[in-house]
Amino acid sequence: MKKYGVKVVSPRLACHGAYVRSPRILLSMLFLLAGCASDYQAPLDDRSSRLEREAPVIVVDGQTVPATTRAPVATSTGNPTSSTTAVGSAATVVRPIATGSGISRASVTRTPVGNQPPAQVPAQIPAQEPAQQVPAQSAVPAGAVHVVGQGDTLYSIAFAHNMDVRSLALANNLVTPYTIYPGQRLSLSATGVTASAIDDVPQIPAAPAGESAPDTGRRPQAAMDARRTGSVNTRQVDGVTWQWPADGRLLSTFLETSGNRGIDVAGISGQAVYAAADGDVVYAGSGIQGAGNLVIVRHNDRYLSAYMHNSTMLVREGDQVRAGDKIAEMGAGPNGRDMLHFEVRVDGKPVDPVRYLPNR
Repeated sequence: MKKYGVKVVSPRLACHGAYVRSPRILLSMLFLLAGCASDYQAPLDDRSSRLEREAPVIVVDGQTVPATTRAPVATSTGNPTSSTTAVGSAATVVRPIATGSGISRASVTRTPVGNQPPAQVPAQIPAQEPAQQVPAQSAVPAGAVHVVGQGDTLYSIAFAHNMDVRSLALANNLVTPYTIYPGQRLSLSATGVTASAIDDVPQIPAAPAGESAPDTGRRPQAAMDARRTGSVNTRQVDGVTWQWPADGRLLSTFLETSGNRGIDVAGISGQAVYAAADGDVVYAGSGIQGAGNLVIVRHNDRYLSAYMHNSTMLVREGDQVRAGDKIAEMGAGPNGRDMLHFEVRVDGKPVDPVRYLPNR
């Protein structure tokens, strides 16, 4: 080779079976050899012909539990599919980290376990608004009907479907004396019912299906004889004076999104259940599924209170009660525990009873 008029002859070096005749090529080969000794790893596509996927993650009660002990794998931002199945009293959500199709190997990356963000977040259940923000009729499917059963009253039907009894009557063009009959089909859609029309509805009697309106104004002797005595804390809200319906520890609070539309008060079987405020009984029976022996008291056109899971009921439809009258005896709830389930409804809508009850 000639360079600037000088002939340069380089030594012949062997590297991987090739001969190098130029210093420039020699330097390139040295850099190549240095790269061979690095920690370089080929892309995942070059290391394996099979995609290795992370096992499903099981989310139970908001806690993430890996199905295997393998290190978690971060995934692409695609939305994995999920399915939900009931397990006991909780919902179990099984959500694969990656689906079998539509995700390439290049979309999966590994990060150090110590810095790995959670592979899953707790499943988000489609939110229901708090009870005080949801119209009572929102839970009723369009076109739904109720077939009247023996012993039903308009109040028990409205209560079962979170409706205002006046809206129910208007939706079905019922007029005085608001008689209903077993087998009758009542629409549960209050679409088109206006607030002014509701205000014009007279007081609806608590007549069971197929029966005439019961005598009103009767105050049962048993309720008076066993009424609550002594000093009792009370609280007045919207003209209704409230007191606690039973003595006992509060077991659970109002949370409509979990299905608890009232409060549970602990006690023992046979313990007194008291009327929480003055009113008249508009339902006393066991016709509402899941409520056991149920007493519903109307306090005015807007306010109702309900007393569930009683072992004995001491009142009937049409009876007048005063706050503190013994209206029932406590029984066992669905889980077998002695308790009272107590609810307050305003315009048919479940509300938190603690907002109306006094401190104790």
